[in-house]
Amino acid sequence: MNRLTMPLRDQRRPWLLVLVGLAMVFAGTSIAVAQEALLMPGKSELYQRVLTRPGAVLRDAPAEASASGDALPPLSLFYVYQRRRGDTGDWLQLGAGPEDDVAGWLPAGQAIDWSQTLTVAFRRNANRSPALFFRDRTSLEQVLQSELPAREVERLRKSIDSGQISDGFPVIAEEPDTYVDPNREFYLLPILDHDQVYLESGLRTTVLNVAAVTLQAGEQDLLRSAEQDRDSQERDSKPAEQPERDYQVGIVFVIDSTTSMGPYIDRTRSAINRLYDRLKDSAMGDALSFGLVAFRDNTETTPDLDYVSRVAATLDDGRDRSSFFAKVNRVEPATVSSRGFKEDAFAGVYDAIEQIDWRGYDGRFVVLITDAGARDATDPLSRTGFGPERLRLLAQEKDQAAGGGKIAIAALHLLTPDGAHDHQQAAAQYRELTRWGQAGDLYFPVQGGSVDQFGEQVDTLADALLAQIEGVRSGRAIEIPANEDASEVERKTALVGRAMQLAYLGRETGSRAPRLIDAWVSDRDIADPTTKSLEVRVLITKNQISNLQETLQAIFEAGEQTTMSAKDFFAQLRGAAAALARDPDKVSTTQVRRLADVGLVGEWLDDLPYTSQVMNLTESRWLSRSYAQQQEVLDVIEEKILLYRRIHDDTDRWIDLSGRATKGEAVTTMPLDALP
Repeated sequence: MNRLTMPLRDQRRPWLLVLVGLAMVFAGTSIAVAQEALLMPGKSELYQRVLTRPGAVLRDAPAEASASGDALPPLSLFYVYQRRRGDTGDWLQLGAGPEDDVAGWLPAGQAIDWSQTLTVAFRRNANRSPALFFRDRTSLEQVLQSELPAREVERLRKSIDSGQISDGFPVIAEEPDTYVDPNREFYLLPILDHDQVYLESGLRTTVLNVAAVTLQAGEQDLLRSAEQDRDSQERDSKPAEQPERDYQVGIVFVIDSTTSMGPYIDRTRSAINRLYDRLKDSAMGDALSFGLVAFRDNTETTPDLDYVSRVAATLDDGRDRSSFFAKVNRVEPATVSSRGFKEDAFAGVYDAIEQIDWRGYDGRFVVLITDAGARDATDPLSRTGFGPERLRLLAQEKDQAAGGGKIAIAALHLLTPDGAHDHQQAAAQYRELTRWGQAGDLYFPVQGGSVDQFGEQVDTLADALLAQIEGVRSGRAIEIPANEDASEVERKTALVGRAMQLAYLGRETGSRAPRLIDAWVSDRDIADPTTKSLEVRVLITKNQISNLQETLQAIFEAGEQTTMSAKDFFAQLRGAAAALARDPDKVSTTQVRRLADVGLVGEWLDDLPYTSQVMNLTESRWLSRSYAQQQEVLDVIEEKILLYRRIHDDTDRWIDLSGRATKGEAVTTMPLDALP
């Protein structure tokens, strides 16, 4: 009897499955070269690319006897220069770059065509069941469109857990119980095919045909023999593998220290002091550390504010109670008022992310405390020029390449009567800043700005985090409160905490992925289709992000030059598009019907399952917008330019997937919502 090779519920060996999907490629220059990779059918700028299968070896010529060198790492990324049919089958001539960079020949069967470069990764599975991988599309759709999909999934899981898996069983693998960080255990999830399926609930899901390949060697085959079954049962009888080190949590408070904030600063210190009392002499004394960042506002307009943002205490300071309070007791409210009601809260959040050393902390929380809205990206008094979305992305990408975890941002917004005119806009900013997966947002308003209610929320948050640490260190999964009495703070903090716990277990127990599978999976939890199982990330080369930044810069400059004459905007864009055209023969025929027609963005976006509200703007839609709405579009574009510049300049995050690529062909991933 054929059965699943991977121990589906075995947390000691949590195997990750790797899907793939969708690739975009914009690269190249206008310099004439001797050889150029093949373009994708119907495209004028996008090249054909492939990923290598395990064991692939390049040849000097399209013949089996001409192998040269060692086997390539699985997932090596190459451009296709030629496709040739030979006596022994189809062959591909490959290169590490798109122009004049031929590396050798490979049998077509040892490569996977990659028509787009969206990658799919598992969402941190804090409040959903592990995804199931089906043998074929029909089996998956039968479950999705059944009268009670949740019951069908339960039936399949019972069979898997009991080992009662017959020949032709529809499920061939399951997502691991622990999270595998794609930035640490690098993997891609290439999608070979996809389609939309409408459910009885009225929702729709995307079904994906995926090939799973990783850089780490795993099982060669998903079907195991009876002998392997017995070996697995013997392994299952042994104690579960324990993480190599204990779970650590860091909390950095980012507190408004302007004139009105004295009572809240004191109450925050009191809450931290209470936690130190609870940790004193306990086995968890080293489990939790605190930091504190104080912020005010622009000091050029109001010099007596003394600082915009200041790190009062680091997480290292927070490991010692006396050291911590010796520093944070110096934080006092300002003696002068800032200009206007808004403060530069985003400067404080930025410093908490970038100026604090988060290494060694598995649970990472920034807690913003303020009674005012933040100076946004377009505010000339903003120190960072960052908006809430960009800061959130920065926090969630923090230390990813180095194996670190995401930082969750929570906001305690004091709704004081003096700030009534600012509450709505500030709430929108902080909801965007604090978005986190299944938790939604970690925005917690304090009605009336009550110091007592604020204190209760701070205490609840701190107690919830301490309870999570106790659970994790005792070997228990963080529980999501189901009782009606549980507060939003408790429930949402638990959702984030469980996601961080699973990521920690995945890192510490060494989750790995199988070498290669071909399966079908839903992008939503079958039992609860309101929940996403997969997140889409963009695999992008350094050349591509440079081209993307260049294109957006041209659009932004055209918008800036025509702010007083909106009807001239698209005329300016036509000039920009001609200047960016790769093919000199097309300069005179360049047409710009929408923003995406400038540069290389359009061909890329057209084939992605992604709709850009900005890049799809036509001339008529642009002219129908008010001046303020047009400026909003340009503000979004400017934020993306700054984000891409930061990603481009972050040398630690770029990876060479071919083993021989130029610096410009190194790749990284970024969230889909970071696209323009």
